[in-house]
Amino acid sequence: MKVKIITAILSVVLVAGAGTAVFFYLNQKQPSPKKEVVETTTVDPYAGMARSFLTGEYIKEKDAKRRPYAVMINNIQDAIPQSGISKASIIYESPVEGSITRMMALFEKPEKVNKATPDKNGKIGSVRSCRIYFAYMANEWDSIYCHFGQSKYAKRFLKSGKLDVINSWKGQNAYYRTSDKPAPHNCYADGKKLTQQRKKLKYRKNHKESYGGHFNFADIDKPFEITDPNAKDASKKVVVGYNYNNATYKYNADKKKYYRYQYGSKHIDVANHNKQLSCTNIIIQYVNTVLYPDGKSLKMTQKGDGKGWYITRGKAIKIKWHKDKQKSGMTKYYDENGNEITLNTGKTFIQIVQKEDKGRTKFKGEKKKEAETTKKL
Repeated sequence: MKVKIITAILSVVLVAGAGTAVFFYLNQKQPSPKKEVVETTTVDPYAGMARSFLTGEYIKEKDAKRRPYAVMINNIQDAIPQSGISKASIIYESPVEGSITRMMALFEKPEKVNKATPDKNGKIGSVRSCRIYFAYMANEWDSIYCHFGQSKYAKRFLKSGKLDVINSWKGQNAYYRTSDKPAPHNCYADGKKLTQQRKKLKYRKNHKESYGGHFNFADIDKPFEITDPNAKDASKKVVVGYNYNNATYKYNADKKKYYRYQYGSKHIDVANHNKQLSCTNIIIQYVNTVLYPDGKSLKMTQKGDGKGWYITRGKAIKIKWHKDKQKSGMTKYYDENGNEITLNTGKTFIQIVQKEDKGRTKFKGEKKKEAETTKKL
């Protein structure tokens, strides 16, 4: 009997002990399972890309290496509206004879114009003849210079081999005439055929390895702001100073761009769905000019030093320019402290203005009703 009692007591104790052990096991803090460590890598959004020498934008590296095409554009009133030029990355405008202006548009990929035009024929132009100072400016960009005709003062340089050209005697198949305008305002270039002629003429496709670009651009995600206390307010309008076409820009503060007008209307690209020309940066460069012995052709001083304006994001500052060699040098632009100017990412208009017309340059801002002139520059 005693043995049964003892056995029962031991069973109860063992069961109670096991229960207690289970209770404490279940309620004690269990170690957390180890978290799986996932390695993260930052993806470079610009991998395989490089900054454009013309706009500072990131483009395919192979495209950034390509030489641009500098195309002469007719800007006389009888020749407008123009075609294809809204696809240009940089546009020069300069006076020629009789106070009219002519343009030189730099295209990184002129064949893209074919895709922009409704008829897919790459209509760029109308294209006009060369003036010697445009040839020198084209040379600054290691570009392929495209024109149809030339002044007699440019022939020697154009035939010297110091500049690759596609024109009426070398690569004329890149050009065609239309019936919508009278000659000489009806000559156009096909963007795709320009690249084909470049290949046929065995011109170098890419920049030389030593080519380092023309402009100094701001960081892609940190725009340059003009902070000079002496800067002019250009937050409404910029009047360049040409008497003939009255080239003017109106500023859009939301888009941080300047929209171009001439001849009293919007400056449009009729081949690209009537798109109005616009830019991020404007450079006004004052130059000395005289006439050649023929009494009408303009001779321009491009070597040495001069003055001008740099306009971006609603403000304008005085600048100085310098070029050490007329034919092969590169024009550089500096602020009044001697620092090379910083351009913002985007398109640039370079306005070449005769020094005697600098008083026509005007800026208008939000605060001042009266335009500010540049006579004291």
